[in-house]
Amino acid sequence: MSGEIKFFRKCFFGGFNRNDVVQYISKLAQERNEYKGKVEAAQAQAKAMTDEMEPLRTEIQEAKKSARDAQSSADKAIQAEKQAREEKEKAIQDVQNTAGEIERLKQELENEKRAAEEERNATEKVKQELQRLKSAHDTLSSEHENIKREVEDCREFKAEALDSRVKIEKLEAAKKQFEDLQPALDNLRCAFQSE
Repeated sequence: MSGEIKFFRKCFFGGFNRNDVVQYISKLAQERNEYKGKVEAAQAQAKAMTDEMEPLRTEIQEAKKSARDAQSSADKAIQAEKQAREEKEKAIQDVQNTAGEIERLKQELENEKRAAEEERNATEKVKQELQRLKSAHDTLSSEHENIKREVEDCREFKAEALDSRVKIEKLEAAKKQFEDLQPALDNLRCAFQSE
């Protein structure tokens, strides 16, 4: 039997074909391993993205510090117009760079959120699959108990049949002995009657 199992073949004594059941359980185990591999890959990807966030946080702190330095330079530039223009241009450039960095970090965070959502969805699917496997296992366990009970009933029936057969054989033997003794009993009866 190959491919997807759409139904189990019946056994002679009831229940399902053992090979069909074993193959179905193996298929479920294989699907569980595939889902587990996907979840582990998603977790590894999430960890890698988290590790990538650390340098970005450092860059944000450095960018904030640069912005503060630029503001301080702008305050000092009030006393010198030329120096103020130069410091202002530098501050504007730093702010623009910081804004671009922040935008990039926002995009990274959004991507991380999507990856986390996908991981949660994958985990939920694995949980549902495990629940389905447990339900299938419980069903198979119940079928196994039914088969055991049916086999035990068959053994009891066989024992009763053998006991009945022995009794019938004894009755047949007694009947034959009686039939063998019948002529002698008839002779005795005739002898008593003639006296």
